[in-house]
Amino acid sequence: MRASDVQSATDQVRGSLWRTGGQAELHVWPGGCHGYDTFAPRAALSQDTREARTRWLRRALTRT
Repeated sequence: MRASDVQSATDQVRGSLWRTGGQAELHVWPGGCHGYDTFAPRAALSQDTREARTRWLRRALTRT
């Protein structure tokens, strides 16, 4: 993933979600291709990703 791709994704989130009060985080996982957590669910990177997603979801649900 190039820096310009990350910037584009960040701009999209900032422009649509954050502006309207939505909650989002952008995580870039070096070495992870699209769907890696599905293809290799036991890999350390997949487990780290799942844990980060779960922590974010818990925080988001307790804010409401």
